[in-house]
Amino acid sequence: MDLSIFKNARAKPVPRPAPAGAASGLHDPLAPTIFHEAWWLDASAPDGWSETLVRADNRIVGRLPYMILRKPFGQTSCEMPKFAHFLGPAVAPGPGARANRALKEAQIVRELHEQLPPTGNLYMRMHRGVTDTMVHAEAGLHMLVNFTFEIAPGCEQAIWAGMRDKTRNIIRRAQEKHCVSDTLDPRDFAACYRRNVDEAGHESYYETDEIVRVCTAALERGRGRILSATGPDGSLAAAIFTIWDATSCYYLLATRSRGEDHGATSLLLWEAIRHANLMGLIFDFDGLYTRGNRVFFTGFGGTVHPRYVVCGSTRTYRATAALSKALGRLRRP
Repeated sequence: MDLSIFKNARAKPVPRPAPAGAASGLHDPLAPTIFHEAWWLDASAPDGWSETLVRADNRIVGRLPYMILRKPFGQTSCEMPKFAHFLGPAVAPGPGARANRALKEAQIVRELHEQLPPTGNLYMRMHRGVTDTMVHAEAGLHMLVNFTFEIAPGCEQAIWAGMRDKTRNIIRRAQEKHCVSDTLDPRDFAACYRRNVDEAGHESYYETDEIVRVCTAALERGRGRILSATGPDGSLAAAIFTIWDATSCYYLLATRSRGEDHGATSLLLWEAIRHANLMGLIFDFDGLYTRGNRVFFTGFGGTVHPRYVVCGSTRTYRATAALSKALGRLRRP
């Protein structure tokens, strides 16, 4: 597949104000998720991000944020910023009959993608509002499906009753042993996150400063919350970070101290679900990637929902990526 069809790029970093709709509870079709908002993109990609725009009648009717990453051997990749877990086109086709709106939306999406700069690779996970990826397929891109787990707002007692007995019992026991707070400082949260990753012998995907930056940006705007659970001795057992927009609350980051079971995390998740429910928001677990987290998340009730992924790469990109990976293995001690 040749990604050079995405040409005539007019995209450049655009200082776009955060939509008022998210703060007021109104849905903005041009910022369907928090990940589309300029302030979040700025925090996620401080070195710069870009977006393609489509205008009609002197107004913006479509936008597609993205970031270009430099890869080995001179290759480039069009992707999402690290903390933008869902993106994809944001479209406002305007009024009209349903069939006409669908045609307008498809054309807007087509124009957004045609403006993307030519790269060797493209990868983007679509937000929940994208239910049709045929335009991307027409461009020769591949369609994949990821899944996420959602709990719709409703009666709190019904949400609690819809959970597994085992999960409810775990939360009850955790309540007896832990104190929950939302006052943990972003730097303390980031330090705890990094320390727990290091102690587990894993490589952290996020740098400490990156975590501090996105947490601080969300907290300053009243769009995020850090919940922590401490034990009887005052030690930090677990902490999670959630963010929200006009429709959903996302479970973005979590950490727990070595030797702790999932009880403290389950307790924090229940508190986050309750908080989202009070705001009338869907609670989105932000992805199902392993059998383990599927079993864990299923305990909270809710339903599985698809998230479409659009991707594609050139032969040259795939070959250089494989070579880079092989060289990386050889350099390891």
